[in-house]
Amino acid sequence: MAVALGGRAAEEVFVGKITTGASDDLNKVTQMAYSIVSVYGMSDELGLLSYQQNNAGEQFYKPYSEETGQKIDKEARAIVEEQYERVKALLQEKADLMHALSDMLSEKETIVYAELLEVLGERPFGIPEQYKQFVTASGNPFTSGMTDDSKGAGDRSAPEEGSSSVPPGASASEDAGGVGASAAQRVTV
Repeated sequence: MAVALGGRAAEEVFVGKITTGASDDLNKVTQMAYSIVSVYGMSDELGLLSYQQNNAGEQFYKPYSEETGQKIDKEARAIVEEQYERVKALLQEKADLMHALSDMLSEKETIVYAELLEVLGERPFGIPEQYKQFVTASGNPFTSGMTDDSKGAGDRSAPEEGSSSVPPGASASEDAGGVGASAAQRVTV
C-alpha cells in the first residue's frame, strides 16, 4: 500500500501540486484498504467478519447495516491516511536521496543497478541470493553454471565412432528415426 501511495506523496512533497497520474494507484489502495477491513476480517472494530460480495448480481445488496457501512468507510479511510502520512514522512526523511536520484535521471533516462547503488547505497537487508543475478544483471540465469562447450545447443556434433547416441532401452532403428521412433526421438536437436 505504501508503494502505491509513493507517487502521489512524492508529487505533494517534491512538486507541490497533485496531478491525476496516481488515480489508478489510488483505486488499488482503496480496494486494498476496503479488503483489509471488510473482506479479510483485519479490523479491530468490526472483528472477524467478512462482507465479501462474490456475485455481481449482489452489487446493490450489502450484507451489513448502514452503521456498519459507515464503520467500514471510517476504518478504510484511517488505514489509507495512516499509510499516506507514513510515506510522506519517509520521503521527507530521504529527500536528499530522492534529489540525487532525480539529478541522475535528468542526466540519463535509464539507469542500471550499479548506478542505483552509487546514489542510494547498499540495500539495508541485502538481496536474496536467488534474485541477485537478476537484480545485478550479472550473467544469463539460463546459462549460468554451464561450460562454454555446452552453451551452443545447436552445435552438437555427431557421436564419436564406437559410441552410441541411442538412449538406454531404445533400439538402433528408433535412434535412426525409424518406424518405431517416437516423435520426440525423431526431432533433430
